[in-house]
Amino acid sequence: MKNAVKWSSVALAVALGNGLIASQALAQTTERAEGIVEGATATLSNRTMYFSRDFRSPGDRQSKREEAATGFVLDFASGFSEGPIGLGFDVTAMSGIKLDSSPDRANTGILPVDEDGSAPNEYSEIRGAVKANILTDTTLRYGVHFPENPVIAYDDARLLPSHYSGYSVTNESIEGLFVEAGRMNSRGDMASSSQGDDEGVFRFSEENDKVIYLGGTYTLNDALAATLYTSKADELWKRHFAGLSHTAALSDVFSLTTELAHYQTSDEDGGVNYDNKASSLGLTLGAGNHGFTLAYQHMGGDTGYLYEDGAIFLANSVQYADFNAKDERSYQARYDYDFAGLGLPGLTFMTRYITSDNIDAAHEGLADESRDGRWERDTNISYTVQNGSLEGVNVLWRNATVRQDEAFDGDIDENRLIVSYSWDLL
Repeated sequence: MKNAVKWSSVALAVALGNGLIASQALAQTTERAEGIVEGATATLSNRTMYFSRDFRSPGDRQSKREEAATGFVLDFASGFSEGPIGLGFDVTAMSGIKLDSSPDRANTGILPVDEDGSAPNEYSEIRGAVKANILTDTTLRYGVHFPENPVIAYDDARLLPSHYSGYSVTNESIEGLFVEAGRMNSRGDMASSSQGDDEGVFRFSEENDKVIYLGGTYTLNDALAATLYTSKADELWKRHFAGLSHTAALSDVFSLTTELAHYQTSDEDGGVNYDNKASSLGLTLGAGNHGFTLAYQHMGGDTGYLYEDGAIFLANSVQYADFNAKDERSYQARYDYDFAGLGLPGLTFMTRYITSDNIDAAHEGLADESRDGRWERDTNISYTVQNGSLEGVNVLWRNATVRQDEAFDGDIDENRLIVSYSWDLL
């Protein structure tokens, strides 16, 4: 991510092996290159994914979602023309190919679903943007975006990334300070070949909602960074975010990272439909190749925290659950290990356990009002090939076990196997 506090201790294992869209994020913030052609870059990324979600108590619902697919993202970013105002353009082409699916196992989110309930054999789209760079430190952009900030963010948790259409401006004229503002008019889902121009940004709203945002991150030094953002989603809400990340070197071996995050959301028309205050605190003790994390998250206000795509920069938003129901309190313990310490560079391990309580049973419509909490256990194992003909290939296994009320889809066992690789073409 570009200069933003997305709680590294919590997102580490998710990021490993999942950089399919990293080139797009870089393309949006590239410094002035020497000419449109001379400064051009092109990257081809591939991700192959097996996704299985087993509903342990499905009732009359679909009992299992299980599909496999492979996806490609071709990202071209031109340089900028010479002069005080440099012009350029970007093109992103995405394609997903079905490997295995059936109507009774569809809806994993890695493939679209046709009207008959089946997944198409292939889906693809091409999106572009024009850009202008002013005096090297300010960039204007119109077209496709992959925003990654606390109030509006794309999602890359399936085969292909979601994306937005709109316009933005970024500035880095002050050392250590990254500032951005923009308006996003529509969103393309992760498993879709259409932008949804007539649907706005939010799928849960009947309005054609747009989002405007302003904010940035100030990195004081390698140890301290602060983030502030504000946004307005048409007739839905106003949302503000404040975050702080600090790392203290305790010794040559030990470090302590503190990560604070707070959202405040209020209904735009003065009602209480989206009134929420969400906060989290994460503490990570680094000890050589080991990482030990404890985190606490709390939901306040008249509702839970509602969002779209990846715009939830909270400590306990994990593989399946976000622990964002009304009044919910959640607690996390996590352990990371980098096997480079045992002479196996490229191999990493993560496991975590999150449990919660105090959910407002009546507000959330719990089937069993005594079950006002839930828990999730995640395990990630990732390996990146270090040399040879397969150098750079990443294999990631993600497992989740979730136990929760039927109002949240009930008990779930989930596995994802992901193989990814990127080629630099230019």
